[in-house]
Amino acid sequence: MKQINFRLTDAEYERVDIVARSLDTTIPALLKDLGLKGLARASVEIALNLYKCGKVGLKRAWILSGLEFHEFLALLQERDIDPVIPDTLVDKMVENVESLTFEEMFPGKSKDELRKLILSHDG
Repeated sequence: MKQINFRLTDAEYERVDIVARSLDTTIPALLKDLGLKGLARASVEIALNLYKCGKVGLKRAWILSGLEFHEFLALLQERDIDPVIPDTLVDKMVENVESLTFEEMFPGKSKDELRKLILSHDG
């Protein structure tokens, strides 16, 4: 566990003291709570900006954000931030898909079985 010390001006201390007393809490507890909430908001914004600029990948941005993965993905969508996928990765993914055989894509299925399955749901 680490301890952080910092100084406040008399006016800052008085303001914090009034708020802490009105919330029936201590000054250290109030400042810790407010600081962590501010840190959480800042972490999310920094993570989104770094990801959007391509400076970090999806996993690192998500971890930095402190959000659940589905929350981070929803926020990316909400902010209209498209996935950052390097061309080399796209090329590799296309190469991998093109190299798949029918048997690898549909193990244990025949082309006739797949055709019947598709046509039965096409109705």
